[in-house]
Amino acid sequence: MEPTDPRALDEIDLALIHALQLDARAPWTRIATAIGVDAATVVRHWNALRDDGLAWLTAWPTAERWASSTDLALVLLHPGLADDARAAAVRRPWVLGVDETSAGLLLLVAASEGLPQLGERVRALEAEATVLRMDVAASVSAEDSSWRLPVLSAAQQRILRPPREARSRPSADAVRPPKPQTVAEIADVLDEDPRMPSAVLGARLGVSEATARRAVERATTAGLLRFGCDLAMPAAGYRRGAVLWARATDPEAASTRAARLPEVHRAGTAVGPAPLFACVRARSLTALPAIERAWGADVEIVDRWTVLRSVKRNGHELDATGRSIARIPPRW
Repeated sequence: MEPTDPRALDEIDLALIHALQLDARAPWTRIATAIGVDAATVVRHWNALRDDGLAWLTAWPTAERWASSTDLALVLLHPGLADDARAAAVRRPWVLGVDETSAGLLLLVAASEGLPQLGERVRALEAEATVLRMDVAASVSAEDSSWRLPVLSAAQQRILRPPREARSRPSADAVRPPKPQTVAEIADVLDEDPRMPSAVLGARLGVSEATARRAVERATTAGLLRFGCDLAMPAAGYRRGAVLWARATDPEAASTRAARLPEVHRAGTAVGPAPLFACVRARSLTALPAIERAWGADVEIVDRWTVLRSVKRNGHELDATGRSIARIPPRW
């Protein structure tokens, strides 16, 4: 039976999701103040979004943490995979994202033990499907958890994230990044519930509430961990997507510019003849020429793939309408 189209998100839903994208651990009362409703309304809307699979919280490594600890590859599988082969690829915990594109099934594959492990994982995929190409990422400038809905005003966002000048000056210990093992442990626990209270997190980690709170603050301040909120894109009107491959005289600068474009949810450089990649989402594919022009006059688009549907994103399997139907804890 085909899944029914998700209900359209209303203004409160969209504002709430944007708020959680900015600070998934903010108190409900602060979020309510920012979006102009009471806390009970916020909680009611969130429960409905979560229960319908229209939105879900994320605890995800940032691009900075990936660069220091993880090797990534964009792997293109032959189109028309059998259902069982497709399902096997989606359910592998080190396959972080899957998009069905006009060129084939595009997978984001991760490995934490170096390029040999990355190669082994791609060979494991070859046992079930034909691998058409593999592009190893040299750098990642944007990833899915950094994408934001353009809903809240600057004033509303300031309520959620006061200017740094208004905060007390952090101590040297507060800004010192935690050890990678500590970050991995925090991410492991909070992946179950990114809003988990510090007291519960501390009990799970075997430390005090204050120590757990400081560790989370240090990990996020150091750019090693990001908490956010993902959503069923079609319900918010984002029914079209594309993968752009390009060249530029200065690929790193062009990659950084791509990350700043509001339509780009994943971008970086890969090792190959067209080293720039940018995954974009839009309400219509007619927006592509404007997006490409905004990327820069020095960027030469080499190839364009249409995204037919997203199948998996940030550890969540999605149905044909973009709703989360299963959580697959990532392991890389």
